[in-house]
Amino acid sequence: MLAEFGEMARQSGRMLNARHHAQVTGAENLLTKAIRALGSGDAQRAEQLLQRAAQMPYVERELESPGVGAASMLVYRLISDQFEDSEYDDTTWLDVVLTVYPDLDASGRAQVASVVHGFVIQEAFFTVSDAEKRRIRQAFGDAPLTAELGDGPNSTVEQRREIIRSLILAAVALRDAYATAAEAGSRGRLG
Repeated sequence: MLAEFGEMARQSGRMLNARHHAQVTGAENLLTKAIRALGSGDAQRAEQLLQRAAQMPYVERELESPGVGAASMLVYRLISDQFEDSEYDDTTWLDVVLTVYPDLDASGRAQVASVVHGFVIQEAFFTVSDAEKRRIRQAFGDAPLTAELGDGPNSTVEQRREIIRSLILAAVALRDAYATAAEAGSRGRLG
Protein backbone atom coordinates (compact mmCIF):
# COMPACT_ATOMS: atom_id res chain seq x y z
CA MET A 1 0.00 0.00 0.00
CA LEU A 2 2.81 2.46 0.88
CA ALA A 3 4.56 1.68 -2.41
CA GLU A 4 1.40 2.71 -4.29
CA PHE A 5 1.30 6.05 -2.48
CA GLY A 6 4.99 6.58 -3.20
CA GLU A 7 4.43 5.99 -6.91
CA MET A 8 1.39 8.28 -6.89
CA ALA A 9 3.47 11.02 -5.24
CA ARG A 10 6.22 10.62 -7.85
CA GLN A 11 3.70 10.78 -10.70
CA SER A 12 2.06 13.82 -9.16
CA GLY A 13 5.46 15.51 -8.82
CA ARG A 14 6.32 14.76 -12.44
CA MET A 15 2.97 16.17 -13.57
CA LEU A 16 3.49 19.35 -11.52
CA ASN A 17 7.03 19.73 -12.91
CA ALA A 18 5.77 19.27 -16.47
CA ARG A 19 2.97 21.78 -15.91
CA HIS A 20 5.32 24.42 -14.50
CA HIS A 21 7.81 23.84 -17.31
CA ALA A 22 5.00 24.35 -19.85
CA GLN A 23 3.93 27.55 -18.08
CA VAL A 24 7.46 28.97 -18.07
CA THR A 25 7.95 27.98 -21.71
CA GLY A 26 4.67 29.71 -22.60
CA ALA A 27 5.69 32.82 -20.67
CA GLU A 28 9.10 32.82 -22.36
CA ASN A 29 7.37 32.65 -25.74
CA LEU A 30 5.21 35.66 -24.81
CA LEU A 31 8.24 37.61 -23.63
CA THR A 32 10.29 36.79 -26.72
CA LYS A 33 7.43 38.18 -28.79
CA ALA A 34 7.31 41.24 -26.52
CA ILE A 35 11.01 41.86 -27.15
CA ARG A 36 10.41 41.61 -30.90
CA ALA A 37 7.46 44.00 -30.60
CA LEU A 38 9.65 46.49 -28.74
CA GLY A 39 12.30 46.14 -31.44
CA SER A 40 9.77 46.97 -34.14
CA GLY A 41 8.44 49.95 -32.18
CA ASP A 42 5.12 48.35 -31.20
CA ALA A 43 5.10 49.24 -27.49
CA GLN A 44 1.36 48.57 -27.19
CA ARG A 45 1.74 44.98 -28.40
CA ALA A 46 4.73 44.48 -26.10
CA GLU A 47 2.67 45.66 -23.11
CA GLN A 48 -0.17 43.29 -24.01
CA LEU A 49 2.26 40.37 -24.08
CA LEU A 50 3.87 41.45 -20.81
CA GLN A 51 0.41 41.65 -19.25
CA ARG A 52 -0.40 38.10 -20.34
CA ALA A 53 2.83 36.81 -18.81
CA ALA A 54 2.18 38.77 -15.59
CA GLN A 55 -1.30 37.26 -15.27
CA MET A 56 0.17 33.80 -14.80
CA PRO A 57 -0.26 33.19 -11.06
CA TYR A 58 2.49 32.58 -8.55
CA VAL A 59 3.37 28.90 -8.10
CA GLU A 60 4.08 28.26 -4.42
CA ARG A 61 5.83 24.96 -5.14
CA GLU A 62 8.31 26.68 -7.46
CA LEU A 63 8.54 29.92 -5.46
CA GLU A 64 7.97 32.03 -8.57
CA SER A 65 5.43 33.12 -11.10
CA PRO A 66 6.06 31.74 -14.60
CA GLY A 67 6.32 35.20 -16.16
CA VAL A 68 8.96 36.43 -13.71
CA GLY A 69 10.80 33.10 -13.95
CA ALA A 70 10.85 33.30 -17.75
CA ALA A 71 12.05 36.92 -17.74
CA SER A 72 14.79 36.02 -15.25
CA MET A 73 15.84 33.14 -17.48
CA LEU A 74 16.09 35.43 -20.54
CA VAL A 75 18.54 37.67 -18.69
CA TYR A 76 20.47 34.66 -17.43
CA ARG A 77 20.77 33.13 -20.90
CA LEU A 78 21.95 36.35 -22.50
CA ILE A 79 24.79 36.74 -20.03
CA SER A 80 25.69 33.07 -19.66
CA ASP A 81 25.77 32.50 -23.43
CA GLN A 82 28.23 35.38 -23.81
CA PHE A 83 30.29 34.14 -20.87
CA GLU A 84 30.41 30.56 -22.15
CA ASP A 85 31.25 31.63 -25.71
CA SER A 86 34.14 33.84 -24.60
CA GLU A 87 37.75 32.80 -24.40
CA TYR A 88 39.24 32.54 -20.91
CA ASP A 89 41.15 35.82 -21.22
CA ASP A 90 38.38 37.74 -23.08
CA THR A 91 36.43 39.87 -20.63
CA THR A 92 34.15 41.50 -23.20
CA TRP A 93 31.18 39.62 -21.76
CA LEU A 94 31.83 41.29 -18.37
CA ASP A 95 32.78 44.69 -19.83
CA VAL A 96 29.36 44.86 -21.49
CA VAL A 97 27.55 43.89 -18.28
CA LEU A 98 29.43 46.52 -16.29
CA THR A 99 28.62 49.17 -18.90
CA VAL A 100 24.88 48.37 -19.00
CA TYR A 101 24.40 47.67 -15.28
CA PRO A 102 24.33 51.26 -13.92
CA ASP A 103 21.54 52.26 -16.33
CA LEU A 104 19.18 49.45 -15.27
CA ASP A 105 16.44 49.88 -12.69
CA ALA A 106 16.53 48.08 -9.33
CA SER A 107 15.03 44.77 -10.50
CA GLY A 108 17.23 44.64 -13.59
CA ARG A 109 20.34 45.38 -11.52
CA ALA A 110 19.39 42.75 -8.93
CA GLN A 111 18.95 40.06 -11.59
CA VAL A 112 22.15 40.94 -13.44
CA ALA A 113 24.15 41.03 -10.19
CA SER A 114 22.72 37.66 -9.20
CA VAL A 115 23.56 36.07 -12.55
CA VAL A 116 27.10 37.40 -12.75
CA HIS A 117 28.01 36.81 -9.11
CA GLY A 118 26.46 33.36 -9.52
CA PHE A 119 29.37 32.46 -11.81
CA VAL A 120 31.72 33.12 -8.88
CA ILE A 121 29.53 31.37 -6.31
CA GLN A 122 29.18 28.29 -8.51
CA GLU A 123 32.86 27.95 -9.34
CA ALA A 124 32.46 24.18 -9.70
CA PHE A 125 30.43 24.86 -12.86
CA PHE A 126 32.03 28.05 -14.22
CA THR A 127 35.66 28.94 -14.82
CA VAL A 128 36.06 32.59 -13.89
CA SER A 129 39.51 34.17 -13.95
CA ASP A 130 40.89 35.81 -10.82
CA ALA A 131 40.74 39.21 -12.55
CA GLU A 132 37.06 38.64 -13.43
CA LYS A 133 36.29 37.54 -9.86
CA ARG A 134 37.82 40.75 -8.50
CA ARG A 135 35.83 42.92 -10.90
CA ILE A 136 32.62 41.00 -10.20
CA ARG A 137 33.00 41.27 -6.44
CA GLN A 138 33.89 44.94 -6.72
CA ALA A 139 30.80 45.66 -8.83
CA PHE A 140 28.26 43.31 -7.25
CA GLY A 141 29.56 42.52 -3.76
CA ASP A 142 28.01 39.32 -2.47
CA ALA A 143 24.86 39.33 -4.59
CA PRO A 144 22.70 36.29 -3.81
CA LEU A 145 22.41 33.40 -6.23
CA THR A 146 18.69 34.10 -6.58
CA ALA A 147 17.73 37.76 -6.85
CA GLU A 148 14.99 39.07 -4.60
CA LEU A 149 12.71 40.69 -7.16
CA GLY A 150 9.52 41.00 -5.13
CA ASP A 151 7.72 38.10 -6.79
CA GLY A 152 5.76 36.21 -4.16
CA PRO A 153 2.43 34.66 -3.26
CA ASN A 154 0.96 38.09 -2.48
CA SER A 155 2.34 39.96 -5.48
CA THR A 156 -0.25 41.52 -7.74
CA VAL A 157 -0.43 41.24 -11.51
CA GLU A 158 0.75 44.86 -11.70
CA GLN A 159 3.76 44.13 -9.48
CA ARG A 160 4.67 41.09 -11.58
CA ARG A 161 4.27 43.15 -14.77
CA GLU A 162 6.67 45.79 -13.43
CA ILE A 163 9.25 43.14 -12.53
CA ILE A 164 8.88 41.47 -15.92
CA ARG A 165 9.12 44.82 -17.74
CA SER A 166 12.29 45.63 -15.82
CA LEU A 167 13.88 42.29 -16.72
CA ILE A 168 12.84 42.54 -20.36
CA LEU A 169 14.33 46.02 -20.63
CA ALA A 170 17.53 44.69 -19.03
CA ALA A 171 17.58 41.84 -21.56
CA VAL A 172 17.11 44.26 -24.47
CA ALA A 173 19.85 46.56 -23.17
CA LEU A 174 22.24 43.64 -22.76
CA ARG A 175 21.39 42.17 -26.16
CA ASP A 176 21.96 45.50 -27.89
CA ALA A 177 25.20 46.18 -26.02
CA TYR A 178 26.55 42.70 -26.85
CA ALA A 179 25.66 43.25 -30.52
CA THR A 180 27.45 46.60 -30.51
CA ALA A 181 30.52 45.06 -28.85
CA ALA A 182 30.58 42.21 -31.37
CA GLU A 183 30.29 44.67 -34.25
CA ALA A 184 33.11 46.82 -32.85
CA GLY A 185 35.24 43.74 -32.27
CA SER A 186 34.83 42.49 -35.82
CA ARG A 187 35.69 45.92 -37.22
CA GLY A 188 38.78 45.98 -34.99
CA ARG A 189 40.03 42.65 -36.31
CA LEU A 190 39.38 43.65 -39.91
CA GLY A 191 40.98 47.08 -39.60
